[in-house]
Amino acid sequence: MSALDSVAASQVAERVRAETLWSRSYRARHALQSIGGRAYPRIFGMSREPSWLFFDLVFPILNMSSIVFLLRSRGVDEAWVSATILASALLAFWVSVIWMMGAQFHWERDSGNLTLYITAPVGLGSVALGMAFGGAVGVLFRAAIIVTAGALLYGAAYSIADPLLFGATLLASIAAMYSLGICLSSIFLVSGREADHLGGLLNEPMQLLGGVYAPVRNLGAAGIVAVGILPLAPAMDALRQLALPQLGVNGLLPVQAEIGMLVAMSFAFGVIGRFLLAHIERVGRVGGKLLTRAD
Repeated sequence: MSALDSVAASQVAERVRAETLWSRSYRARHALQSIGGRAYPRIFGMSREPSWLFFDLVFPILNMSSIVFLLRSRGVDEAWVSATILASALLAFWVSVIWMMGAQFHWERDSGNLTLYITAPVGLGSVALGMAFGGAVGVLFRAAIIVTAGALLYGAAYSIADPLLFGATLLASIAAMYSLGICLSSIFLVSGREADHLGGLLNEPMQLLGGVYAPVRNLGAAGIVAVGILPLAPAMDALRQLALPQLGVNGLLPVQAEIGMLVAMSFAFGVIGRFLLAHIERVGRVGGKLLTRAD
């Protein structure tokens, strides 16, 4: 190879490398913009629609109040009242995961928006991440109001000895639940007309298995299985141990072990969700399947 050919080859290689780096940079920037664009309406949309704010805040507080009144009518220790209020706050995330994450692409298909997502130069994964991030931030605000209302209305009190550990547990819980939500978004989409029934199945029964109404330790074998596959279960168990040691109830596992399980669930559900969304995107772009409304 002559010196001229060597220079030409190096110039071509440098050009290819520069275009590759630009392409990666562009894709990363475009993905971040897509995530932000999908998260924005979930974070700020509620403040622009007073009726949403009313229903998202008043209904959970009413549900929490009904359980508190029931517990007090039975003479239950006040620490369990605080536990109920904490469970109501965490439950807001779970409901969001089912309906605002799991069922979202199903609803987007019925409204015609899913076709736009499929044909747009952005992956469904970025759209789902935006939904998850925006949903988590919006629900975090509602959960804080529920806990505050519980403290003001019913005197709920918590003894959090390690705020950093509590915060880390909460973040791991949110990440695990919304990673599962990304998986559910694909499952809801392929379930067609059964999506609403699937949402109902994942709501009340999973609340019981998740330890919302009673510690998972008291659920026997069902509680052990739930802790292994359902993020709500180790999340509720760990947060209850950290915030309410006065209950004198041991968790099914040590808090550190349950945090490890939540981190593992976040990773596992995230990988599975990415694979499922990529498959749906590929099928939608090639054959147009899964894009028509399920009547």
